[in-house]
Amino acid sequence: MIQSLQLRLLNLVLLLFFLFPFRGGAQTNKKDDFSIVGVWMLKSETAPDGKVTSSIYTQYTRCKIYDPDSTYYTVQLHAVGDDMLIIAHEMGRYHFDDSTYMERDRVMPLQVVNDSTMIIEFQGYKETMVRSTTMTEERKQEIRDLVRKYPNDAEAPAKHFVLSTTERKLKAENRVFLYIIIIMAIVAVGVAVYVYRLRKRKREVERKLAEIEEANQLRPEPVATAMKQVETEFYQSEYYQTLRHRIEAGENLRQQDWKELEHQLKVIYPNFSNSLYGLYNFSPTEYQVCMLLKIRTKPIEIATVLNRDKSTISTLRSRLYKKVFGKDGSGKDWDEFILSL
Repeated sequence: MIQSLQLRLLNLVLLLFFLFPFRGGAQTNKKDDFSIVGVWMLKSETAPDGKVTSSIYTQYTRCKIYDPDSTYYTVQLHAVGDDMLIIAHEMGRYHFDDSTYMERDRVMPLQVVNDSTMIIEFQGYKETMVRSTTMTEERKQEIRDLVRKYPNDAEAPAKHFVLSTTERKLKAENRVFLYIIIIMAIVAVGVAVYVYRLRKRKREVERKLAEIEEANQLRPEPVATAMKQVETEFYQSEYYQTLRHRIEAGENLRQQDWKELEHQLKVIYPNFSNSLYGLYNFSPTEYQVCMLLKIRTKPIEIATVLNRDKSTISTLRSRLYKKVFGKDGSGKDWDEFILSL
């Protein structure tokens, strides 16, 4: 019975201990642990007549950043859709102790409600400020930079503002997207112009090839006979025989020799040069190959005269055929076309 009573008393003491913990002389003052450093938003304002005005995210709210170096930055935050508009207000120095707060030489009573709420009183108005823990460092720095740029500017709210980081990033992304669209449009226009010119060139070449073929077919018999006679005399001439010996010997032709050969071809085949350049803008080497082909020079001899490999001459001939006709062809196909001109 006695032991049961003692047990009950012990349980009662423990219950009282947990319900009313011992508070000795080492009790910590809550205000001693409070720090004003951070970001604070105006939650509400109480007028001297007791009327409370809520200002957080209705039309705008005032935001203050208190830095450890006793500098504060004040801005107005306006909700713009899902984003925030920042308007610079002022910057200055502040001082804070257990019960008072001072800025711009004004001493104001300060009441610490808890670690995230404080009340600052000025001229009978009480401003309830709440601590914000969600603002990013990037946004804080954005606010500091803006206020430093327009410090204590009475006209700042009307003159200067900056969209929040999120909005500016979105605008930057939109600019990049716009640049990409512009570049793609330029590329598309370039491709369209290239295709148009390619098709136009192809139609022009087809027209000129048709004209060449028609001219050969409609050439009067006396003209064809006369041209054949001139061609026969050329291949029996001393000039041609000398040129053939030099080619067979692998001798390189000089610039003067190429000019003379071109002159001879214009006498024998008046339309040869114009017909060729009307189809394609030949390089000097390509034109020299065509002239040698026209006087029935073998590809291996052309390679020797021009100091090229035989495979190079073969590739050049097939490439010229494709450029002019727009389809694959062999070097022999190109030779036959040259002889037909």
